[in-house]
Amino acid sequence: MARYDWEAIKADFRTGRYSLQQLSDRHGPNKSTISKKADKEAWEKDLSDAVRQRTREKVSRAQLDPAAREVLDKSDEELVEEAASLNAAIVQGHRKHLERWRNLAGKYAELLEAQLDRGALAVQLKSGDVAEVDLPLDYVGKSMASGTQALERVVKLERQAYGMDEEQTDPGMTFEELMASVAPDDDGEE
Repeated sequence: MARYDWEAIKADFRTGRYSLQQLSDRHGPNKSTISKKADKEAWEKDLSDAVRQRTREKVSRAQLDPAAREVLDKSDEELVEEAASLNAAIVQGHRKHLERWRNLAGKYAELLEAQLDRGALAVQLKSGDVAEVDLPLDYVGKSMASGTQALERVVKLERQAYGMDEEQTDPGMTFEELMASVAPDDDGEE
């Protein structure tokens, strides 16, 4: 009985590239013998999709300019390091902007505190003159609500930017996207 390289036959069979007749012509055993062995050992032609995908990748890659091919040649570790560096720069930018917003919230609180200490509010009359009026309680309430809401947003964003909470924000988000994620909709609902 002839000896055949069944590992090579199986490998070619699994690629899905060859018919039984082509396998017989390449390796020697007749196609019914190959078919019976494939059925008996449950060979699967599970690599055909992978072969097609890899072929498309190779064809596409060959058409790329050298700089694009260089990116594809990078290891996963190099790609992760570059992405992490970019993300870190974005988060540092977020932190810088958030510091400015925290300072603004502090100045707002100082202005409101000074108005409360004076018990009066300077308003401009229709005539253009400025007059002091007693500090309206609804104004104080609304101002306090606005100030605490602004501070609450800044604190939440800072906690996200510094990774202090379980829920993490996408480090690739812009500052405007971060603000929108904690700001109420235009209709005043949160």
